[in-house]
Amino acid sequence: MTTTPRRTRSQSTRTLASDVFEQLRADILECRLAPGTRLRFKDLRARYASGLTPIREALMRLVADDLVILEDHKGFRVAPVSQEELVDLAMTWFELEALGIRQSIKKGDDRWAANIKARFRELSKHRMRTPHGRLDAGWEPRNLAFHESLYAACGSPSLMRFCRVLSERFSRYRRLWARQLTRKRNIGKEHQVLCRAVLNRDTSAAVAALRKHRTTTIQDLLADWNEN
Repeated sequence: MTTTPRRTRSQSTRTLASDVFEQLRADILECRLAPGTRLRFKDLRARYASGLTPIREALMRLVADDLVILEDHKGFRVAPVSQEELVDLAMTWFELEALGIRQSIKKGDDRWAANIKARFRELSKHRMRTPHGRLDAGWEPRNLAFHESLYAACGSPSLMRFCRVLSERFSRYRRLWARQLTRKRNIGKEHQVLCRAVLNRDTSAAVAALRKHRTTTIQDLLADWNEN
């Protein structure tokens, strides 16, 4: 008869810390916890039904990810947002994506191209915002999948990982201002132009289309910036 190994106390604590980390991180990225919110242990223990140690470990990991800040004598709070960070994230993300696209155009095969087409079709079925002005829950992951498919053949797992991190952090800005955006733009058309340029292996046109796509998003968010 075989028996299931019991978890040690330290293993259980690490598992709980990971669970709290994922829940807390999602709440921050999806803006259920607003920028600047104080993260008091009493509130967090009730919110996540967890003990003090897993919460503290989760918070320290989020500090390392720049999603939470630790202030002397004040404790933890959700990292604030700023126009400067918005631009920095978007432009750094663009530069890495552009590098990945250049390399993928050189190295990509038929399977890479077929995946781009498939991801574009899936994204095209979803509008970015719901009739109530919120980001469509199905659009966000499909948008990420489409963009990642463009540089999936770059051959650099590090580049892919850094782009994912920047995309997730930037998504906080997109969610915060989704209801306030007043400019009308055809994002579907922008994606189509970008997709066509990459599939045609036109590096200059692809990078130019990506730059326009990113800078237009920055301009939209900044034009409707409201710190309140």
